[in-house]
Amino acid sequence: MSQTTTLFLVLIALSQTCLGQNLLSVYNSCRSEFDVDMDTFNALKNGDFSIRSPLIECFGECLVKKAGFMNNDLSFNKDTIIKFVSRFIKKQDAEAVYDKCTADVEPVICSMAFDVYQCAYENAYAKWGTKKN
Repeated sequence: MSQTTTLFLVLIALSQTCLGQNLLSVYNSCRSEFDVDMDTFNALKNGDFSIRSPLIECFGECLVKKAGFMNNDLSFNKDTIIKFVSRFIKKQDAEAVYDKCTADVEPVICSMAFDVYQCAYENAYAKWGTKKN
């Protein structure tokens, strides 16, 4: 799974909006391409990685790209990701999650994004209690 998809899905789980974008709008756009239902979207949003399949991996990559976390060349928008994740956890923790989840990632279409999302979700969730008040 791509790291970007992973991060995007983590971010979806943390908020209903992303960088001013409505994630429901992003979902609807990707849904038309992949025919994924709202239950599947909600499962991903809530960190249920048991539903993983090639279709779900590509759906996740679509979400990540349309939300602006990943580019078509499979590169990540680090500043965008850090800024978004920093809304929920300390900036240094957001940077650590980004670094951990994007290091040594092979650029494999669809699966890379899912792997990164899962990594980011699990690591950001673990840091949730470090959020500044």
